[in-house]
Amino acid sequence: MMDEKKEQLEKVRRAFRDPYLRGWIPNYLLTILEQGEDTEDILSKMEQVMPKYCVLRKFETEEQQSLDEGSERQNDWRCLLFELSPTVRIFWAEKYNHYINPNGKYQALLGFTDMRERFLQASHESSTELLYRIGWKPADTMCAYLLSMTTNRMYSLSPDAVREAVRLDGEMAVRLLDKKVLGEMIVHHHSSYQAWWQKIWMEFLYLFCAFGDQTFLHAEHKTKKLKQQCQAVCERLGNPDYEQMELEKELRNCALLPMQEEPDDVSDKKFMKRQKTALLRAFICGYLWRCSDWKKMKEHPAGRIMAGNLLWGYYRDGYLQTAFALREDGSVLDEKGEMVPPESVSDETGKIGLVHPEELAETERSRWKKYAGKEKWKQPFPQLKIPVCQGQYDLTAFTGVQVTQLFLITAAGKWGLYQGSDKNQYMSYHMADLLHGYGAQLTFDGIWRGPEYGPEIITIDKVIFYRFHHFMLWDHVPESLVCAPEELPARFVSTALAAFQGIIGKGKKKE
Repeated sequence: MMDEKKEQLEKVRRAFRDPYLRGWIPNYLLTILEQGEDTEDILSKMEQVMPKYCVLRKFETEEQQSLDEGSERQNDWRCLLFELSPTVRIFWAEKYNHYINPNGKYQALLGFTDMRERFLQASHESSTELLYRIGWKPADTMCAYLLSMTTNRMYSLSPDAVREAVRLDGEMAVRLLDKKVLGEMIVHHHSSYQAWWQKIWMEFLYLFCAFGDQTFLHAEHKTKKLKQQCQAVCERLGNPDYEQMELEKELRNCALLPMQEEPDDVSDKKFMKRQKTALLRAFICGYLWRCSDWKKMKEHPAGRIMAGNLLWGYYRDGYLQTAFALREDGSVLDEKGEMVPPESVSDETGKIGLVHPEELAETERSRWKKYAGKEKWKQPFPQLKIPVCQGQYDLTAFTGVQVTQLFLITAAGKWGLYQGSDKNQYMSYHMADLLHGYGAQLTFDGIWRGPEYGPEIITIDKVIFYRFHHFMLWDHVPESLVCAPEELPARFVSTALAAFQGIIGKGKKKE
């Protein structure tokens, strides 16, 4: 037991040396923790002074509480001593009933998990488990998650921790689907928040937790908006081809699949932007066109223009057979500039898709790059410039790199990346293959939403890869979904890394 205490003490010592924390921690306590090697003696001396530093602040009004919630003091350094000090555990137990409105508890829980993760590398699940032992409720974790996804701007909460809370108190999880219950559990400043929370919680329960009872989804709902949301969730749950149908709808709306109605103006900049976005998503997902559909696309004026600046391939059983380029007259050429027999790229036993450099031999890549340069291709995305990784991935190269906010946002937009959160502040970008359930995330120290973006410096944290069943945007990707890049197709991994490299550009490591 004392060995565990000694290990935890060392973690706390390292944390308390952080410049961010030292300004908050009493110097006398720092002296006690740093002096001596006898763990038992250090803890004994610390415990003698801890009551002085564990006095709960009294709130006379909700306004005072609100100010406290928004302050940096909410990142309570005392939580780092939770395993070492009985006084600290009592302090956090008494905190539970201390707040005037419940939002105070939720903010405190978010600060607790965030602080311990940042400075002790403790998982959110382990931190919430500590709070449950002293009287906090799984419902607090659920409500804290909803608050963090909407009104709160500083914290994110691991979905894994919230899923565990759902397992511990399934009854409350179901009750939170009700708008009235939400309004009672979380203090809100506008009624629209309740509808927002309903949507978020419904998606979380059914799409992430795989909640089986669909009574709520099929019940009659008063609002038209909620009814539509329920229908959308039902469709995603009941249709394994949902994401492919959505992508094909996007492709069809911009003449990249046969259209029911002709677009008004194919030269319109907005139309061309939609085309670029749809093609990029098709490329990331490795979408394959039926030969007949692709033929109609290249024959359509709006489709042929964009298709003529990309490298295509004929695939059979998912494997590339022939790479080719499309000419203005509708003919196709190989990398040597020779005509490709029409029958070799029109056999309906195969399909046509956008070629990835990972699928080409080195000589083929070189020839196609020369061809693209000779023909002055204006690619909607840098298809042929994506580096081939050959299974060698250095994710540490991103950590600590600093770039301007404006550069990061602009580069992310070019690659069609998803922002990690709908909050006022987001701390990640994602690339996602929605058809196959592959994801990649780049995290950083946060960007505030606003009408203007300036030269502020953003520091990159890390890059991770993950799998998912239903795509849900989070700044905090569940640990249960994280995987090694080697576990995912090289095509997706190299594309994601190319996008993230484009984001950091020539940024420099933080010194």
